Amino acid sequence: MRVDRAELLGGEIPLRPLSVAETLDAALAVLRRSPRAVLGPAAAMVAVLQVLVTVTGYFFVGGTDEYTPGFLLRSVGEQATLAAFSGLASALVVLVLAGLLAPVIARSFFGQPVSLRGVWRDARPRLPGLAAVAAALGLGVPLLGALPLAPFVAVAGTGGSVGLAVLLGLLGLASALALGVWLYTRYVLAAPAVVLERQGARAAFSASARLVGGQWWKTFGVLVLTTVLTTFMGLILQVPFLAGGLLFFGADPQGWQAVAALAAETLGQIASWTVTAPFEAAVIALLYLDRRNRREGLDLELQQRAEVPDEDFPALWARP
Repeated sequence: MRVDRAELLGGEIPLRPLSVAETLDAALAVLRRSPRAVLGPAAAMVAVLQVLVTVTGYFFVGGTDEYTPGFLLRSVGEQATLAAFSGLASALVVLVLAGLLAPVIARSFFGQPVSLRGVWRDARPRLPGLAAVAAALGLGVPLLGALPLAPFVAVAGTGGSVGLAVLLGLLGLASALALGVWLYTRYVLAAPAVVLERQGARAAFSASARLVGGQWWKTFGVLVLTTVLTTFMGLILQVPFLAGGLLFFGADPQGWQAVAALAAETLGQIASWTVTAPFEAAVIALLYLDRRNRREGLDLELQQRAEVPDEDFPALWARP
């Protein structure tokens, strides 16, 4: 494929360093330009995991006959656990999608068409590494981040001073949150790196740390802004399903109506998650590509190429 330099610089997703606003606009452009290639894998993963979350919540909370506002208010611990499980599932989906969408976005720079078959072809050789990166970030970061809570657990588990336990708990929770956020931000770019750079998980984590180095706060700010936007987007997308469930089944449904209301809520979650997860993943992939452009001048190198391969496209982004 012959390269049009003017299109690279002025296309819908230009091949040059991007501002924060351009990064968010480009993430939306990815969803708009390649909806089947982007939303298809997202919908498949989201449907499976959301149904799993719903079924887990159904049995964990205690059944639809108790799935009422009053019962939920009396089960804070159970709801917190369920929310953590849902958040973990969401993080895994976003990380996997960030790896899958990295070649999609890279192809968009050159105006190359993207299909589900193309997504599979580009990502298939790196799926084991992508799974390892997603698992390490999605599971390893929370475990490492929880280490500061060890003193609280030790004091509380041995019946120590209540005041000391509360103090250690507060300090440990703040430290755990800070450590988890720092680790995730530092290594989140490993997901797209493991696919495009054709290296193992360890090399991808090193690449992410190198690319985020010196730009941690900016990367963190973009991720927080993306989270805020996806939260509002998700709530808006769920409103029709929640309103429909309230209209048809009431505020306190029983029996089969409770099951139907829960199914409607699940469909709303799937619809919401199918749109917001790819958007968040696209932002992560764009951050990775932007950092390589800024730190390594990769955009200038790619613009000098007269032709761009189609079959072996990821080779353009691989490190020597």
